[in-house]
Amino acid sequence: MLKKLCLFARQVSLVVAIVLIGLSSAYAVNFDHTKEFDYSGLVRGQEIGCLAMNIYHEGRGESPKGRAAIAAVTMNRVSNPDYPNTVCEVVWQRKQFSWTRIAARHHVIRNEVSWNAALTTAQLFLDGAKLWKVGHATHYHAEHVEPYWASTQTLVGKVGSHYFYIL
Repeated sequence: MLKKLCLFARQVSLVVAIVLIGLSSAYAVNFDHTKEFDYSGLVRGQEIGCLAMNIYHEGRGESPKGRAAIAAVTMNRVSNPDYPNTVCEVVWQRKQFSWTRIAARHHVIRNEVSWNAALTTAQLFLDGAKLWKVGHATHYHAEHVEPYWASTQTLVGKVGSHYFYIL
């Protein structure tokens, strides 16, 4: 577990780390020197942070349904055996989400309203919310791009400015 935490810390910028520390405090981690450290609160904070960052950077200009659709795809990947089984691993999987490919210094939260909306959406989806409009979609793209894979996949629908697919 410690190895995963170290890997995560290397992948995000200092600003994101500060945000995640703030989030993890909302899920207090109990420490008793006589027992093994309980990471459950910290992990929950990281998962909310990773999902919220993905929602924020992929859809901060979207409606609540658009943000929910992005969250749904992320969670669909977590539950799909073809992808990693944690939110953070899915979000940071190589070449999966465009915002993760840019320098960490660009991962700054600049819009507090959009960030709070992303956090709320992330918490709802980590608590089990579903968005049936995208079904089991594992991929999406903005309407202004044409990825090479889109023409050969099953289009589920459009929510906001994104198209959703099952690969």
